[in-house]
Amino acid sequence: MKKILLPAIFICLLAGSAFLNEKAAEKVFLNQPSWYFINPDSYRKFLHLGAAGFGLRSLAGDIEYINFLQYYGDRSQNVNKHKNLMAYIDDITDVDPYFSFAYTFGSSILAFNLDRVDEALKIIRKGLDFNPEMWQLRLYLGAILFKQENKESEYIKLLEDALRFEDHPAIVERILGNIYEQIKPPQFTAEYWAGIYMKTKDKKTREFAYNRVEAIIKEGRLTNPSAVISILEK
Repeated sequence: MKKILLPAIFICLLAGSAFLNEKAAEKVFLNQPSWYFINPDSYRKFLHLGAAGFGLRSLAGDIEYINFLQYYGDRSQNVNKHKNLMAYIDDITDVDPYFSFAYTFGSSILAFNLDRVDEALKIIRKGLDFNPEMWQLRLYLGAILFKQENKESEYIKLLEDALRFEDHPAIVERILGNIYEQIKPPQFTAEYWAGIYMKTKDKKTREFAYNRVEAIIKEGRLTNPSAVISILEK
């Protein structure tokens, strides 16, 4: 009897172990981004591999975001128009595909500051692959597509829509202001910058907005300077 029972128990344990292993593997594949299993380049960075192994994707994404900010803030890279910017954005979103701000911020810079629309579209579409429920990405996608087609009024409207959301990148505030300076009267532009100065959460954008208001006032082209001053005094 024992000779039969022990092998039977062993076989049951082995089958149970195989079943649990299969279920665990299925869960891993469901929880991890697909690129980790189909793209050989996924393992090119030890930080990414370690983050995936220890469940620290979000932390690694923050580290890559800091690297991105340092690169974009490096003025010496202006000469080559930040040619490696796309790679930095990919590093963030590879290790943490749900880092939504990286998609909106990165695509805005690529499309509207660097005029690299194709790369911006790739970033947005990557974001939608991993975050199909993030409808804001579709708004940015529309704005970039309209820019590609030179439909100015349409992409300006979408950028204005983006500005209404609390989590919009500060770069959108500056992009819109720069566009307004080209197409809107000085009075409108000065009031816009004054409003941004009062509302923006970004220190550099606040300083930039103040400098633009000051420059427009000095040009002496305002029709109602008091309206601008009243916004700044709120």
